[in-house]
Amino acid sequence: MMGRGPGSMLAGLLLLLCACTAPAAANLNMSALCLTVPDGMSVSSQTDCSSYYHCQGATASLMSCSNGQYFNKDTQTCVASSQSTCASKSQPCLGKAVGSFQPDSSSCGGYWYCDASGALYGSCPTGENFNPTSMACVYAYQYACSLSAVDSSSGAGPGVEVALNLCSLIENGFYFGSASDCSGWHYCQDNVLHSGTCTNGLVFNVNGKSCGYSGPSSCAQVTNDPSLTGVVAPTTCTTSGTMKNATACNQYYLCTGSSYTLMTCGAGLFFDTVSQTCVARMQAQNDCDRCLGSTKSFVNAYSNSTCDQYLYCVNGARQAVETCPDNYYFNEDAGSCVYETEPAFKCCNPNGLSGQPATTAAATTNTTTTTTTTTTTTLKPA
Repeated sequence: MMGRGPGSMLAGLLLLLCACTAPAAANLNMSALCLTVPDGMSVSSQTDCSSYYHCQGATASLMSCSNGQYFNKDTQTCVASSQSTCASKSQPCLGKAVGSFQPDSSSCGGYWYCDASGALYGSCPTGENFNPTSMACVYAYQYACSLSAVDSSSGAGPGVEVALNLCSLIENGFYFGSASDCSGWHYCQDNVLHSGTCTNGLVFNVNGKSCGYSGPSSCAQVTNDPSLTGVVAPTTCTTSGTMKNATACNQYYLCTGSSYTLMTCGAGLFFDTVSQTCVARMQAQNDCDRCLGSTKSFVNAYSNSTCDQYLYCVNGARQAVETCPDNYYFNEDAGSCVYETEPAFKCCNPNGLSGQPATTAAATTNTTTTTTTTTTTTLKPA
């Protein structure tokens, strides 16, 4: 028999026998999530227990366990289903003991009871969340859980939200960063999220897993990504199908019915605010942090007129904005500022300008043979 939590006992709250339809899956921005944990750590997938993501900076590499095995976030290994810290989204009681309870990923207060005949669904009273460790309904402040937007590609339908408890994805027992606060930190203990802030002006160092003085890589984890911060949609909408850009370059909001749904572009693509589609990152006109998903130290800054600015990146996040000298233009492919040669990147040169002064361009046009000398500048972090 399951014990009673501070709010109520769950045993009397079972509501119905369910055919175990797959609950909604959050379309998390895994690049943003990886920035909050140390390099080399793996985090669970919220959509598939047999897969996980290996994090290195902002790069989230999707990995899969062998057939019949599930990922265990606390041991960082693939194990038999009965030893897994994850519950199957399509079969919540798969490999679980009869009489046990499993959380419902589509609701902070929902849960499944694993009966001998199948999975039964129940929910906590209003204002309480289900704690899978204590197997009890507890007050919200005792078990942190927020709602994250769902991509319609998950099959959940438009406007759906799902429960997001970071400790269901991230290993217990160590500190990790906040996606919204440079000095903020989180800590998982028994799958319960504890949060705090560094004091005395210190910032949280993700790889050091501790508070310290600000440095070149400080605050790389701060992306303010809506799928991690719990900000679901900016406003209500009236015209279905309309789109608007989100905080992260690779995300956007799609109006479905009367509300916005957070969507994520495919790997390597950014949302283009002009064409309203996902395009190659160098072609996307989107005023956002273009360091996202890049392993380069310097990338072109967004501009609607010229490519004379660039971003200094650390672990896929912007640290500073710099400007090339007069008549120099930044070229991300070359990794430097180039003299009088503006790259044809729509992210900063949507009008296709050459970068050459008008007199130089005219002279070049009237010359049968010309010799071009490319001059570059050496870049240094701010």
